[in-house]
Amino acid sequence: MPRRAGEGLSSHILPTSANLVGACMCAIPLVKLLPRTGWASWIDEVLLVASLLFITSATSSYASIRVARRAERLENAAETLFLAGLGAVFLALLGLALSMA
Repeated sequence: MPRRAGEGLSSHILPTSANLVGACMCAIPLVKLLPRTGWASWIDEVLLVASLLFITSATSSYASIRVARRAERLENAAETLFLAGLGAVFLALLGLALSMA
């Protein structure tokens, strides 16, 4: 059964990834206000990597909606990149929690 545009996981990944790019980009300058000792020294780099993963995920998701012949492959790539971005945000939050302890 052919897939119609806007159906599937990509229609959820696209707006969520775009929102998380903005959240990461807003958090980077705030993290830079922390003292640069221990865990806080790498949190901004992890957030930058997360935002790059999210923007790539959003791009792949958009492409999967627009290009029908490679939709499934692009959607799988978008999902993988999205989950990797969530993992990076988790690491950044873990580091932030440990730096405040």
